[in-house]
Amino acid sequence: MIKAKINIITGDFLKKPQGSVLLIPVFEAHSKSNGIFNKVDQILGGRLSKKAKHLRFKFKKDEIFVLHETEKIHYDSVVVFGVGEKQKLTLPFFQEALSNGIRSTVELKYESAALILDDISTKSSFDLGRTISQSFYLSQYTFLKYKNEEDKEKKMLISELYIYKDEDHEFRAGLKMGEIVSEGVLLTRDLVNEPAINTHPDDLVRVAENIAKESRGKIEVNVLSDKDCRNLGMGAYLAVAQGSNMKPKFIILHYKGSGSRSTSKKVCLIGKSITFDSGGLSLKPSKSMETMKIDMAGGATVLGVFKILARKECKSEVYGILPACENMPSGSAIRPGDIVRALNGKTIEILNTDAEGRLVLADALSYAEKYLRPDYIIDLATLTGAIIVGLGPDIAGLFGNNQDLIEKIKEAASSQGEPVWAMPQFKKYLKKMKSEVADLKNVSGSGYGGGAITASLFLEEFVEKTPWVHLDIAGASYNEDAPQGITPKGATGFGVLTLIELLLTN
Repeated sequence: MIKAKINIITGDFLKKPQGSVLLIPVFEAHSKSNGIFNKVDQILGGRLSKKAKHLRFKFKKDEIFVLHETEKIHYDSVVVFGVGEKQKLTLPFFQEALSNGIRSTVELKYESAALILDDISTKSSFDLGRTISQSFYLSQYTFLKYKNEEDKEKKMLISELYIYKDEDHEFRAGLKMGEIVSEGVLLTRDLVNEPAINTHPDDLVRVAENIAKESRGKIEVNVLSDKDCRNLGMGAYLAVAQGSNMKPKFIILHYKGSGSRSTSKKVCLIGKSITFDSGGLSLKPSKSMETMKIDMAGGATVLGVFKILARKECKSEVYGILPACENMPSGSAIRPGDIVRALNGKTIEILNTDAEGRLVLADALSYAEKYLRPDYIIDLATLTGAIIVGLGPDIAGLFGNNQDLIEKIKEAASSQGEPVWAMPQFKKYLKKMKSEVADLKNVSGSGYGGGAITASLFLEEFVEKTPWVHLDIAGASYNEDAPQGITPKGATGFGVLTLIELLLTN
């Protein structure tokens, strides 16, 4: 549960000061027309404008400066952050700028701040409230669970944000929505950041069951054991799991939805849930293994979405599938050259045991289509390093068999500032995945790239007719660089914002 608070304050920010720091957003080339900036500048004897001039400050999105000599306005400091060109303002753009301003305030060790919005206007006050709330909660995230108490105490967070604004019920509802959504993203980040020694398939089951308990009957959880999966014919999924001492758990969450079946959709979200990926007998180099706790990021994203659904009404009926297991080397592990049969009857020659994600997803996709019969399926997976080579570390690859669904996901992702890029489902490459001794092989063996495409084409072989989209989040789910906007260092929670937006607006 989020402990920090956002408060709406009506009245003059100077006569009724709240918070230690005053946050002032200013548009590029509009500082002279920004009433708040000029009012504060005048009281402070022109110190704001002098500092901006000295720093050659242009008020671009990534520009921030701090003024500490502010005793005349009863705030300890003023943080001025640029929000770029006024005519180009979008909510994701403002979210990133505000998040950077909040992070600067955190670095100054202040525990409270006031935000002035007089110069910021958007079409929807609800969406503005949601954006501010998400910026506040998500930009402050750090994973300190295993740090000593002294280090934890050093990490100050803003516990209260005061927003000076006239009372607005839509804006207040947006703030609440942002808080609920942030809790889902934060859960996903925590799960992905947790070391693999504490995240086994059973642990994901417990998280799912806790979400169901919180939902007060709106969400149910069903868990298939390895015996259940064997009886169903999930040979591909079980092949990956068989090298580990940890029993696999095929987790199915079900949100019943508030709409009627005639007017709402049935949706299935599938998340790759390899709780640790050693590569199996096709063992990864040690350096490549260091971050393989993140290989369940797809499943963690699905759990984050269901965390939100536990508290937020959605018309659609939503299923979530987490085919959870470990990929480990042992005497019982699957061997390169072995052939397995998937739930839909297709046989797969396993040439590389480190290409395991597509195997567990194959049976999950087949299960969803055969037994759940949804209107559409979306899977998320840290599937290929090739997608990072192609798109870099921040952008998710978007594949699918239905253009309408692809466009809806692109729209949802764009509205939430989560970058995706539509990739070709180039059918000619499917022949690279054909085996001479089975129906398919799990790697192409090609040295000419296209690995993200061939992996997606492999997955499509397990979706016969249902509209389906695959999101390759291998890079986007984990940030190894400095924090930026709402994105922290480490697990990002990528995909939660996009999926919940899609569910609530379609």
